[in-house]
Amino acid sequence: MSDETKTQSFADKYASKKTTFTSQALENHHPEPAKSLPEMSQKDPSNLKQVDPKKKMQSELIYLVKGIDAGRNAWYYVLVERLKLQLFLKALNDEIIHLENYGNILYSAYGDEPSSDITVKLKEEYGIE
Repeated sequence: MSDETKTQSFADKYASKKTTFTSQALENHHPEPAKSLPEMSQKDPSNLKQVDPKKKMQSELIYLVKGIDAGRNAWYYVLVERLKLQLFLKALNDEIIHLENYGNILYSAYGDEPSSDITVKLKEEYGIE
């Protein structure tokens, strides 16, 4: 090692190896302009609240089940336990099914279809498309 190398600090030794951007490299890079909060909320309100990744993974386990309860049409959004999914899918063909045995009933009501506010809640909470 030369005397010059011994006296240089670590930072000085590698200072000349810094990567620099050329004007051509900067010209080729076109980043999107940053959006302000009001712009984001006007264009896509779902960007304001991120979906919990764990809940996003569960979204594929949410099923809308329609049937008759006490002589009336009813619907249920059920979050099925992953280990019970195959049993649940088979049980859908049965005359009677106890949904609570296969997971959690997230929402339910009498009627033919879920209301739009329930659908919006599921989209916001679980990221269902």
